Amino acid sequence: MKINKVFEFKLKGKRNISSRKPLIIKDKLYVLFLFEEKSYFRSKLICLYINNFDIIWEYDYSFIMNDIMKSVDNNILICTMDGKLKVLNSDNGELLNTFDLELNRIGGSSNIYDEKIVFGGVQGTRYTNCFNLISQKIEWVYETGGHSYTPLIKNENVYLCSENKIRCFKLNSGKLVWEAFEKNSYIFNPIVMGEMIAVGGHGLVNIYDSNDGELLHQIDPAGIRESIRAIRAENNILYFGDSAGIFYAYEIKKGKDLNLKSNKLWEYESGRSIESYPEIYGENILFINDDKKLICLNKYHGEMNWKFNTKGEAKISGIVIENQNIYLSVSKGYVYKLKIID
Repeated sequence: MKINKVFEFKLKGKRNISSRKPLIIKDKLYVLFLFEEKSYFRSKLICLYINNFDIIWEYDYSFIMNDIMKSVDNNILICTMDGKLKVLNSDNGELLNTFDLELNRIGGSSNIYDEKIVFGGVQGTRYTNCFNLISQKIEWVYETGGHSYTPLIKNENVYLCSENKIRCFKLNSGKLVWEAFEKNSYIFNPIVMGEMIAVGGHGLVNIYDSNDGELLHQIDPAGIRESIRAIRAENNILYFGDSAGIFYAYEIKKGKDLNLKSNKLWEYESGRSIESYPEIYGENILFINDDKKLICLNKYHGEMNWKFNTKGEAKISGIVIENQNIYLSVSKGYVYKLKIID
């Protein structure tokens, strides 16, 4: 597997630019940028043609836009940090609607499931709530007691980490099913691994039973408190990087005593912090880091296949792979389209 650079785009005239993971709808690429202007944070969403990277439209916002998502009718949904959900026409950027989520500060939003989204409060906002896109109403609210991370909806349950706790709620009612406490670390963004839930923290990965919250296993990959924020699971393998720039692959399985065990398959030192989610493509695992690199490894052995030098740090941005093309956006306002050559 090799790559060729097809297009490069740069947002100009801004300073301290960071980016979020791009979004693709049909023949359009949507990229969210954050930047400083007169000592304030602002945001800009840019819509590009996939085939030539020409700008189709732009949407500016006077505060921080956190996430962009695709609705079932192919509109753009934007979660803003000041507690709004905005709906844009994906073809021309027209603002179609704005909903007040009744949260003063919002972090990342969940995936969309059954036309519902869950939002977690940050920066002193101690609540999470569930918004119904059909009724256009908040269905339930729960007091988390602290800073929340990105929620996950799976099988009509919501999994949410707030500071040292992970909780499971019923999506339709907001009823608390279980909660678990991690005494040694804040824990971050949950993912599903079969019947289990995996979350990262400072120097650890915890694996819980998704049905009752029992802690089944803990991985301590480095023996130091590096942050592990984004985990990808495939079958019984966990892939993740940490703030020291080390990327890991761990096999999870039951031992002879039927207790869960982990085995480190390999590790790779990438240079600098890894905060964004890796993506799997065939026999490859790809991720971007703060050493201004897109790195492609063999997912079985951790050997490097290739790396691509970007012109900005990844931070919490990410990559999208579609139709043998890789799309990514990084700091300093750069967006790339790379062609995969098998």
